[in-house]
Amino acid sequence: MKQVMIVPYDSIWQHLYIGEQLRLKQVVHSTCNIYHIGSTAIPGMDARPTVDIALEGHIDCETLKSLGYEFICKQAEHTLYATHDHKFHLFVYEPNNEELKRRLKLRDYFRAYASERERYSQFKVDLAKVYPFDFSSYKKARDIFLTVIEEKAMQWNGLHTIKKFS
Repeated sequence: MKQVMIVPYDSIWQHLYIGEQLRLKQVVHSTCNIYHIGSTAIPGMDARPTVDIALEGHIDCETLKSLGYEFICKQAEHTLYATHDHKFHLFVYEPNNEELKRRLKLRDYFRAYASERERYSQFKVDLAKVYPFDFSSYKKARDIFLTVIEEKAMQWNGLHTIKKFS
């Protein structure tokens, strides 16, 4: 059973994302958007050391396979792929997907508010201690916490736009 690991922010995550974004851009249609999402996209945020990437558009499964991605699951809002080492998780969304818009707004909110970022980081560290080998319970508790923060982020984002830099 794999341990839930939350580690201090590492600026290498930004560089890993940029490298992977360049690899993806070589094989996707120019109308696709690629975003760095999740905690590794937020400078100063403690996180699980997996770089989450969102691809908005269409990409062939075989193309992803050639880049080292494996299909993980299909959910209502996205399809999830991961590299075999789980260094990268790729969430593929249809264009103009509402879940993706919410994730980007939440990311930008955490980038803007250090106090919220710190509170969420500490919450994740504490949760990992409570559920060290139970990712499902960790995720459920984390998602409840995020629901409250997400509401604040949506209100804040009514006044701001999603930053196009990824």
